[in-house]
Amino acid sequence: MIPPHYRLVYNRQQIAGCVKKLGAEIAAWSGTASSDLDVVMVPVLRGGIFFFSDLVREMECSVDIAPLRASVYEKGKNAVALEIGEIFDAGLEVNGRTVVIVDDVCDSGKTLSILSPRLKAAGAREVKTCVLIQRILPSLHAQRPDWVGFEYSGPEWFVGYGMDDAGRYRNLPDIYVMEGQGS
Repeated sequence: MIPPHYRLVYNRQQIAGCVKKLGAEIAAWSGTASSDLDVVMVPVLRGGIFFFSDLVREMECSVDIAPLRASVYEKGKNAVALEIGEIFDAGLEVNGRTVVIVDDVCDSGKTLSILSPRLKAAGAREVKTCVLIQRILPSLHAQRPDWVGFEYSGPEWFVGYGMDDAGRYRNLPDIYVMEGQGS
């Protein structure tokens, strides 16, 4: 049962259409990336994994996959931490390669603005970014990702499709916001 304080913002059909469009755009772009090697797609775990999985299956090109875990959220809470947590990578080989960081939400852009230069410092030739949701608020001056699925104005906390409510409800196929909750 969906908690009564969750309000649906994007249903599974809207998400699927958005992901299909992004996958086609990135696949078309990857054909122009000047490298003999596949683009390295880097999902930011855990929230971005649902989006990432659907996204790469919509891409009609070969990609390499290298998950990475980074978070600016406090564990077990729906709150943004002051600093990015420890970064864990699973065999990230980016030297001389084009990389696309894939995340669920871009609020302030902190995660992307920290990860992008770290991947460049690790030898990536080029680093691009893709997010499912870009939060648009006057008080936020977030870096704009290269590819954005949805734009959302409002501070509410997202739940579902990989995003959690203090560790719960990541598995919902639709995306909700928590009414009365800020991010």
